[in-house]
Amino acid sequence: MGLTAIECPDGVCHSHHGGHAVERKTMQENLQSHGREWCERLAERIYEMSVDTYSQNVMPSLHASGWQRRHLDWEFKFSNKSSEPDEALVEGIINATESFLRSSEVHRLFIQELVQGTFAEAKDDKLRSTAVRKLIENELMTSLEGRKEEILQRLSAELLDEAHGDGELAQAAASEGLHEVERLLVNHTEAI
Repeated sequence: MGLTAIECPDGVCHSHHGGHAVERKTMQENLQSHGREWCERLAERIYEMSVDTYSQNVMPSLHASGWQRRHLDWEFKFSNKSSEPDEALVEGIINATESFLRSSEVHRLFIQELVQGTFAEAKDDKLRSTAVRKLIENELMTSLEGRKEEILQRLSAELLDEAHGDGELAQAAASEGLHEVERLLVNHTEAI
């Protein structure tokens, strides 16, 4: 299965985040030859370029005169009312966003996610993914469906104290909890 990739120097494919497609085997070989440190340097450069692009292209328009007023007119329908506190709030949000993007923690997390995601994609095992999907669909979902009443009764009884003796409230919470678990399992199968 091919992955989308960024083109490395000398025409070597690296990451699945943009660019063109490479085969998984080629991805694994290239990651091994480049090494994790090189991947981290590339991710760091991508982050710096993203923040620079945001700062040069987006920030000037956000700081342009009248932008906050136009935004507030559209968003909150303030019309001709004075909105200095609201403009100050929007300005604060813009500055907070810029500070957030430039923070060392966000920088570190971005690099970590990009590199780990790249290595995870390269090592992705479709057979294991299929096994997880079949386990969820054929075993867990079937088991939950077959034992739904029993599970709901037991869970409702366990929630009775926290529901202050209200059986209907405990049962509703148990039912919502079970539906949430079913949704999580379905979402997980769709994600792999």
